Amino acid sequence: MLGRRFFHFTVNCNDDIDSQLHTTGVFIMNTGLFITFEGADGLGKSKQADMLRWELEGRGHRVYFTKEPGTKFGTGSPLGAVVREAVFHLEDSGRTLPAGAQQLYLLLDHIDNVSRLEPHLRAGHTVVCDRYSDSAFAYAAVYNPPTPESILSLWERFRGPEPDITILLLAQGNVVDDGAGGCYADIGWALARARKRLDDEAGKQSGKAWNDYPAQRLVQRIYLALLAGEPRTILVPVEEKDTETDVHGRVVAAVDRRLKKLTAQSAAGQYTDRLPTAR
Repeated sequence: MLGRRFFHFTVNCNDDIDSQLHTTGVFIMNTGLFITFEGADGLGKSKQADMLRWELEGRGHRVYFTKEPGTKFGTGSPLGAVVREAVFHLEDSGRTLPAGAQQLYLLLDHIDNVSRLEPHLRAGHTVVCDRYSDSAFAYAAVYNPPTPESILSLWERFRGPEPDITILLLAQGNVVDDGAGGCYADIGWALARARKRLDDEAGKQSGKAWNDYPAQRLVQRIYLALLAGEPRTILVPVEEKDTETDVHGRVVAAVDRRLKKLTAQSAAGQYTDRLPTAR
């Protein structure tokens, strides 16, 4: 089985938070498997997380499936429905939140989600999470104004257990001239797909501060900068022509390869307690 370092936070509300907030690392052996999904909007990330959950359950894994922010259908934190309304739909009613407030809402959801998934990891279960703390850092620059450093420092403190595997879906596109002597991959198809969300997701994209093509390209670049060099990261390319089954096949094949490697490392005593990476 795999080992993992968990972090617990203690706050004395009567004293200064900066002097009181601290972590106690506790290394836990025989813990479960923690897999997270990340990526820009419109790549089918939630569907792929669901499909991997079903695949693993079919293999006998006891899977706890969760999502950030949580949903009104009971996936993830019960705070999620309120958080989604505040972050994605508040401006529909002509109201706004001050700088950093959206990220604080999301952080509350994250802290609660961590408290719910940790017991499953301790019990040796498999946890599949649709977005995790990496999203906070990848999207920080596209808020208007950008997320304050003071808020990001709180995300660092409450990051939670580090995933064993993070699947980063990467949009692929034709390389085009940017008109200024450079070029970029045209991944506009992904955002166009995200804007067509239906049912309970309808209107979600229009309420986001990053609902334009340059912002989506920036999010993907930041994800790559944050995660491409991490041992836990699996990069999975997604093209506009791909079916859900195409992408799922790549995800499963990559996860199988990584699990074999992790199992071999664990058997050889090479799987050590890994601290969350400083950003």
